[in-house]
Amino acid sequence: MTTRLNKAAKFQARPSSASPKDLLAAAGAAPENVPERRVGLDVRAQSALLQEAFKAPEPLLPEPPVANPSPARPGAARRLASRAVKSVVGLAVVVVAGVGPVQRLFEFSSVEAVVNARLITLRAPIDGRIADADLVPTIGAMAPKGQSMLRISNNRADRTRLDDLQRQIDQAESDRPGLATRLARLKQIYEQLFHQARAFQAGRIRELEERVMDLKAQASATDASELEAISNLLRTKTLADSGYQTTVALERAERDAKIAAQAKQSLNHRLFASQVELEAARRGEYVGDSYNDRPSSLQHADELSVRIAETEAELDARQQRIAGLHAALETEASRYVELSNAEMPSPTDARVWEVLVSPGEEVRKGQDLVRLLDCSGAIVTTTVRESVFNRLRLGEKAQFRLSGQPGRYDGTVVRMSGIAAPSDNLAIQSSAASSGGYRIAVSIPDLASTECAVGRTGTVVFNPKGDGGFVQTIRDAVSFLLPGS
Repeated sequence: MTTRLNKAAKFQARPSSASPKDLLAAAGAAPENVPERRVGLDVRAQSALLQEAFKAPEPLLPEPPVANPSPARPGAARRLASRAVKSVVGLAVVVVAGVGPVQRLFEFSSVEAVVNARLITLRAPIDGRIADADLVPTIGAMAPKGQSMLRISNNRADRTRLDDLQRQIDQAESDRPGLATRLARLKQIYEQLFHQARAFQAGRIRELEERVMDLKAQASATDASELEAISNLLRTKTLADSGYQTTVALERAERDAKIAAQAKQSLNHRLFASQVELEAARRGEYVGDSYNDRPSSLQHADELSVRIAETEAELDARQQRIAGLHAALETEASRYVELSNAEMPSPTDARVWEVLVSPGEEVRKGQDLVRLLDCSGAIVTTTVRESVFNRLRLGEKAQFRLSGQPGRYDGTVVRMSGIAAPSDNLAIQSSAASSGGYRIAVSIPDLASTECAVGRTGTVVFNPKGDGGFVQTIRDAVSFLLPGS
């Protein structure tokens, strides 16, 4: 009975589309006759009665529509086109979401990569103080080649050597006028002695010329005496042979002839000696027993010439010393300027990466002042897995892809440091990598020439030599499907 009541309740809960009038008509009796039927009925009969009373009439079947094939075909085509579009969209989603990871799976790529560049550190060449606040650079500013970055001034620079050289120059300059005056006086005295010696020489030549002329005159007289003695001898000899003259007279005539001949010969010798002495005097040489070969005036002149030569040499040496001291002074002055003031120009076109000092700060020689970022030598530092590292060699080709940008940059492996972090002057140290791995440096010329992207991250894809077979085939196929990925 309980089951039947539940069924009846369910039946009553079912909504019906029939109106109340239809329900009453379906009951088949007036309302006043219903209580009469319920009297004396059991539960099963009442349930059946209720089912009959609330049973919905069967709906009238509509007439089948006339077949019209023309409007049904466009709807089917639209359904097919919609399904095709959905299939294409789904396939694209699968390609985008699946082919990319598949490509990453079959390629030799880095764990992480960052664009890097070397740092140029400007160090203090001298001790001093940072001056001119206007010259202090700001971080990130461009620093063209040759632009002054800092100026250091040192008021306590050592100038002892500079002062000593100046003192030596002053002393040499003060001694030079005295030497010049002494040299001029010596030359004056020398000129006087020289003129005196010339006058003595001229007088001596004149005296010897007169003596030669006197001897020549005496020689002429001697010739006449000799001629007379010879004539007397011939006459006396003729008379003595005739017996008209004595032997004594002949001997006397012979004696006179010999004396005249010897006198002539003596005068000739004296004349020759005088001529020799005259020729020597003309040459400035003096031959005789009464004086030296050179007169005293010439001897003094010779002494003065030696002193003049010594003074000139000393003056020249002093002049050369002064010139050398001036050159040393200029060098020392330049060195003092370098020690007292120093300009710090940018050695190349770069950007200011870090400023380590401020105006008015005392710095020491060799202290780091400014670090410049040289973007012209940009490289990519990356870490890879051990399996990838062992497949690579120096000089092998690689490609770098910036995160969030299409396209790749060709590069070359230039350093493989492995686990060890090399000590270099890069802007981003290799030891700062967030994940461990084997470190590799890749040179990217195109990236260095286009922009200064230091600090940007990306991925490096390697192409090791000897990598072939099935894996390479799959990699090539995936790369063909997504050439820009």
